[in-house]
Amino acid sequence: MRPHKLVSVAFEECPDTDRRQSVCAVGSIAAPGDRNTAAAVLPAAGHPIWSTALTRPSSTSFAHRHIQKHPDGTVTRESDPNCSCTPLTPPEPSPVDSSGR
Repeated sequence: MRPHKLVSVAFEECPDTDRRQSVCAVGSIAAPGDRNTAAAVLPAAGHPIWSTALTRPSSTSFAHRHIQKHPDGTVTRESDPNCSCTPLTPPEPSPVDSSGR
């Protein structure tokens, strides 16, 4: 069995926020905070489009949701249910057979 390749998983959210709020991702695995809002993945880009990316082994499923962190420290979670993700391995290039030359 071939080992899982690492693939990039992009998160992008465009919620109604103001510049004092931040939008993060939390999930069922360690990389997006393991459901701990204090350890949530912070965005690489912010208001008005919040986005970031994680590197995960392909075919490894996890659940996630976006949260909004407010200036007063409160957190608003995206409504149920969680979203799920299973990153797939991108197709590999087909080898070219040049033996018939």
